[in-house]
Amino acid sequence: MAQRGYHDIGGAPAGRFLPTDEPWHFWEKQSEAIRNLLGEGARRMASLDEIRRGFETMGEDLYGQLTFYERRLEALVRILEEKGIVSRADLEARVVAMRERESG
Repeated sequence: MAQRGYHDIGGAPAGRFLPTDEPWHFWEKQSEAIRNLLGEGARRMASLDEIRRGFETMGEDLYGQLTFYERRLEALVRILEEKGIVSRADLEARVVAMRERESG
């Protein structure tokens, strides 16, 4: 039998599940919209399967530290970087520039 990965919790005992309806943070909506756009149709820069692979290869420590949408965003950045579409440094510089514009 294959060993279960750290990301695979399907079928594992977890106790009782109490569903909650948590509102999305604005950045979560934005990152999900970007992921949808980049994974859709002709663009196909990052597929859902690649995002899943990103979850499976980020390592148990990082996986455990991030929320679901943080994991998705981290996986997306890694895929775009892997493909040479954008670098993490470029993205971080743009975030800094946007924050400076908003606060200035």
